[in-house]
Amino acid sequence: MSIKAVRLEILKPYNEVEGKEPVTWNELGQVLRDVRYACAKAQNYVITQRYLWEQFKFEYKNQNGVYPDAKDFKERTDLYSHLTAMFPEVAASILNQTDQVATRKWNNEKKDVLSLRRSLTSFKLEVPIPIYNKSYKLRKICEDDKIIYVINVNLLSKKSQKQTTYSIVLKVKDNSSKTILDRLINQELTQRGLQIVSSNKKQQKWFCLIPYDFTQKEAELNPDRIMGIDLGIAKAVYYAFNDSYKRGYIDGGEIEHFRKSVRARRIAVQNQGKYCGEGRMGHGVKRRLKPVEVLREKEKNFRNLTNHRYARRLVEIAVKNQCGTIQMEDLTSISKDNVFLKDWPYYDLQTKIAEKASEYGIAFKKINPYKTSQRCSRCGYVDMENRPEQAVFVCQNCGYGAMYLCESCNKEQNHAGKCDNCGGRTNLITVNADYNAAKNIATKDIEAIIKKEMGKDYNPPKRN
Repeated sequence: MSIKAVRLEILKPYNEVEGKEPVTWNELGQVLRDVRYACAKAQNYVITQRYLWEQFKFEYKNQNGVYPDAKDFKERTDLYSHLTAMFPEVAASILNQTDQVATRKWNNEKKDVLSLRRSLTSFKLEVPIPIYNKSYKLRKICEDDKIIYVINVNLLSKKSQKQTTYSIVLKVKDNSSKTILDRLINQELTQRGLQIVSSNKKQQKWFCLIPYDFTQKEAELNPDRIMGIDLGIAKAVYYAFNDSYKRGYIDGGEIEHFRKSVRARRIAVQNQGKYCGEGRMGHGVKRRLKPVEVLREKEKNFRNLTNHRYARRLVEIAVKNQCGTIQMEDLTSISKDNVFLKDWPYYDLQTKIAEKASEYGIAFKKINPYKTSQRCSRCGYVDMENRPEQAVFVCQNCGYGAMYLCESCNKEQNHAGKCDNCGGRTNLITVNADYNAAKNIATKDIEAIIKKEMGKDYNPPKRN
């Protein structure tokens, strides 16, 4: 079971009660902006209070020898009651969902924040408005001989002087979206919590992101067949399999080209800001730097889309080859050593691969990458000299990566010239270093194997 979503633009408010003053776009837009602002403030409040609670727990233990019981500190831990008091006009169900969103975010990053490996997340104004799955209802209505799809959403509380529930017309063009909505209305699919999001363009548009449970047809997978994925510089992604010579890669050229072009454009825009006209100069720093923010958003969208494409392609290849497991490097501390991967959201890529793999029942594992790039995937010999160049692998023990293959008898030998076996012509067969690393990563129990092969020399760096 996995979760899919359909993203539909909000077309207009829907007014169906006669004699009641109709809701205008201006009114609905203002309500959405006010609720979104409250969600952003509430999420920042919740995640900050979660952090302060952890700090209080440590101080309390140092003074009393035991951790405090959350039941005795309701004022600190019962954040929902604080939110309803802070934002009385917002629907309680939205505040409850907002609390859960921020709490999940905190639980995911708590370990890294407390160990000073990352800073506390700060939610921006453009956060989605989370709607509980029972706080909205989809309907199909016939109006003027046309079928329209309407969603009723509970946005405000009874304490508000405005109406609490708003009816919204969705813009549905393609047949696939209509089919999904029909199945949701007929309860053939189970709807999940709705999100209302806005575009960042000048002419702001609002969208409904409607998630639903989706069961992918189970593929025939071999649990013993493993795909290993290596992230690199020359090749953004290189994959290999533990039981075959099949391999492939995704070139990192488009990533690097786009990143450099956006960075060059950003620097140019920043420099232009020093000499810009009064139209930008007279409205403060925010107006002057607006083109830079547009470029940052463009780069962010490109990264997100690219990671989606890479993840989908890799998982499709794994399914096609009946792989029951995907293994990748645990890149917790790689940013210290690899500038390219530091700039690219590799954690996001790993997350997307894991999510898409789960749709097909493929297991996803992270392994310690220690020595996987220096180990010979053929004989197991580990040596720094095995990589004379960034993209080249040559084993100093068995010669893998510098072997000569006979065209006639297909035999290998470690020197040039005619084949020792049949006298045929030989060709040098080189090995890409990323392929060799991916082959090691695809090996079952690779960490234990490397530890055994290295013996006393096995000394992996401590993870941050």
